Amino acid sequence: MAESTTQVSEFRRWVQEQKPILNSLDTDEFLFRFLRVTGFDLTEAKGHLIRFWKYRSENPQWFTNRDLINNPSMVEISHIVYCLQLPKPTKDNQTIFLMRIGQYDPTKYTFDAVTKYAFAVTDVLNSQPAAQTNGFIILLDFSQVKLQHVNQFTPDYTRRYVSCWEKMYPVNLHQIHFFNYPSLFDPVLHLFRMFLSRKLSDKLIFHGKSSDNASKNSLHHHIDPAILPQEYGGQLESIEKLNQTFVQWTRENQEKMTQLDGFGVDLKQVSELFKKVQKEN
Repeated sequence: MAESTTQVSEFRRWVQEQKPILNSLDTDEFLFRFLRVTGFDLTEAKGHLIRFWKYRSENPQWFTNRDLINNPSMVEISHIVYCLQLPKPTKDNQTIFLMRIGQYDPTKYTFDAVTKYAFAVTDVLNSQPAAQTNGFIILLDFSQVKLQHVNQFTPDYTRRYVSCWEKMYPVNLHQIHFFNYPSLFDPVLHLFRMFLSRKLSDKLIFHGKSSDNASKNSLHHHIDPAILPQEYGGQLESIEKLNQTFVQWTRENQEKMTQLDGFGVDLKQVSELFKKVQKEN
């Protein structure tokens, strides 16, 4: 414990010394996230922290004006049940995050709008010590995906999207499930694989759209139905009911997300900052 306290103090001193190039939240709780995920390797933690702010600074369309209570767009998207954390973890205490890729009307909501909401609630989820320690399983539901959704995944957006989800957050991703995966998404999947690391690409698990029961049975081989909603052949309440509790919880804890606003990194000098950290090895 004394050693970890010393490391976080050293980490904080380093963060403060990087101003004005790097402007970061430096609470114990926040800095411990990066130390935990890197096995308390201070050099690795520094690099991960720089990446965290780099991707956010590069994508202000997803990380600004995200108030879950007062932003009308965010409130609307919360009600369509685009994404939520399931209430029960796996037997290994891994958190399950469900994203319903085709749930929104692409003629009404932009890809930026739903992605902004997803990252906003993820910022809240990542404040949970259990999620930081045990990591996540991602469940992507493609049941309602249409060509209009697919067309929103341009190569540039896909690159940014994949980079943020994989490289930004200080958490471990154990599995990514593609539920009711449709062949019309294949061109985007090809882009995904181009930008994903080999390590994460190997964690993709597909449950095809041959039949509803087949997809559910395939999913149940990996995730216990006792912790899945009714819509996935599970024993929990419906997604709509689960989302009501989830939305209330995220709003009550949105300061975990808004506390990150106002920080970032100077993108013109971030490469030099990375080089300086790499020389420490």
